[in-house]
Amino acid sequence: MIELPAERMEWAAPGDRYADYCLWDYEPLGPTTGRLRPSTLLWHSLAAAHAPDGLVAICDTLRAGLGAGQTVWGAKHAGGTVSWELYFYDYARLSRTVSLGRIAAILSPLVSCSLRDPAQTPYFMLSLDLDTALGAGRRGIDAASLYIGNPGSAVSSGLSYALTPEGLLFDNLYAFFDARRERDAIREKIACSTYLDPSVAIDDILWPELMDCAVIVVANKRRCDGIYFSRIGVDKLLLFMERLAYPNDVIRFIRDNRSRLDHLLFDVGIDYQMVDGRLTVAKSAYYGLL
Repeated sequence: MIELPAERMEWAAPGDRYADYCLWDYEPLGPTTGRLRPSTLLWHSLAAAHAPDGLVAICDTLRAGLGAGQTVWGAKHAGGTVSWELYFYDYARLSRTVSLGRIAAILSPLVSCSLRDPAQTPYFMLSLDLDTALGAGRRGIDAASLYIGNPGSAVSSGLSYALTPEGLLFDNLYAFFDARRERDAIREKIACSTYLDPSVAIDDILWPELMDCAVIVVANKRRCDGIYFSRIGVDKLLLFMERLAYPNDVIRFIRDNRSRLDHLLFDVGIDYQMVDGRLTVAKSAYYGLL
């Protein structure tokens, strides 16, 4: 079992922020004294995957530069490989203070950036993928994702674009639903897919065990579709990981620290596609606050 150094077991403190993966604040589910911060799960994920020290340094540097509770992390599992993504929000859009340019400047002592910040694009969020190559210094910041709003729809939604040195390319559409009040609309949105075989049961995607979450996001992506369950408790996080056969070290750490994590709400996501006529999970992820 992977043991975290004492300094990476981060304990909750008065004034801590609690927010979901959209950086929308929530009240903790119970007392926070003697409880762990969600950042602890990021450090454990990096340690369990034997990530290079450079990735830890990138996370530390960004938190120091932007402040605690200003960055969302995601740990993504696909085909036995783990990677990470960091998400940076500023809902002021064109009046933003959190920008690609600022993030590149914060990280400049560690990694180079070959991207131009499209400052006149009204993005409210951007994200960076973290992998071994970045952490080991074999590449710089050569791609990012930008997210902009999608007004004019009855469904809250957003668009994401891949940013490379060549420019922007449309990537994904995200539609947000109230998990309790809009269940019929959620099912209709899932069924309206170019990837999904009509014979697949919607409950194989819209897990009944996770339907007591607050928000469900359905994503239409270039090569697959996705479903996200926002604001689930630690027991549902464990159910999610066990069903998807996450590494034993990751599951055991969360189970062993369940009572230190039960004040938190988590977010999880699944990318799915049809392979040889069968519904297949291409990628899954869980999220927390740094």
